[in-house]
Amino acid sequence: MQTEFISIFSARLSDYLAFRQLGGIEPKSQHQLLSYFDRFVHQQNFQKPWPSRELIEQYLASTQHLQPGTRTNRLSVVRQFCHYLHQFEPQCYVPEPSMVRQSRPVRVAHIYTHTEIQAIMQAAWQLPPPGSLRPHTFATLFGLLYTTGLRCGEAFALNLSDVDLEQNRLFITKGKFGKSRWVPISSSTADALRRYRHARLGIASSFLDSPFFVIPTGRRLYHTNVDHNFRRVLTHCGLRGGKGCPGPRLHHLRHSFACTRLLRWYREDKDINALLPALATYLGHININSTQVYLRATTALLEQANQRFAAHFRHNILPNGD
Repeated sequence: MQTEFISIFSARLSDYLAFRQLGGIEPKSQHQLLSYFDRFVHQQNFQKPWPSRELIEQYLASTQHLQPGTRTNRLSVVRQFCHYLHQFEPQCYVPEPSMVRQSRPVRVAHIYTHTEIQAIMQAAWQLPPPGSLRPHTFATLFGLLYTTGLRCGEAFALNLSDVDLEQNRLFITKGKFGKSRWVPISSSTADALRRYRHARLGIASSFLDSPFFVIPTGRRLYHTNVDHNFRRVLTHCGLRGGKGCPGPRLHHLRHSFACTRLLRWYREDKDINALLPALATYLGHININSTQVYLRATTALLEQANQRFAAHFRHNILPNGD
């Protein structure tokens, strides 16, 4: 049961979450993060109708004991709330991006190997309870994220009408930058989605605007629930330690898709520079600069790039290819 807001901002916080839900965002995790801010404001007996810079700085200072990632998450959602409130209360202070970034840890994306993906899929199918929809949901979801590179939120937001299994494509409605796009999928991915669609019959609604991926109660997946199950799967696979050793993340499946695609193009001797814009479009990026963030130099990629350079050097630089 969710805690009710109790501060001077209680009505605004509730309105904000309702607004986010209309946009297809599951409010449960944001409600929890905002409740920490709400209690802090109440304890400070703050009475202005809008957050001040001093209040935000005090709240940030009160989180010093937390892990950097936790602090970043808490302040990020408060910053989003302040952006929303600013349109009604122009005096509302909106934290600068640098205030959020200063607590963000530097984390290198983990590029999953084929063996690791196989282990993740096997562990997902073993999630309890046996025979329930739960293992089917998460095995299908994790496989989809790895084979398509979708953003997690894009996969959670899929409705039945967005999954076109006749033409093997997904329709992403208003992605991260407000852009909608079609995402082609392979026949094997379509088969997996078709099996899941059949498995959810009788558990969730079959209306076209119903969520495709659901929890056992028939409601749409939300990030906190998925993260919990993914961490459980990683721990089972030996890819995640205890506190201080968080291991890979769910979002790294998207990074892995991009690097795997690039590696395949190298091995097929494709023109990488010509294909990067296509990859950017597929991933829903505005330009290839955003895509390049995902392309980490793995050992396999470096080996392929080195072989291509060596071949170019032999045939175009050295005389007679010697």
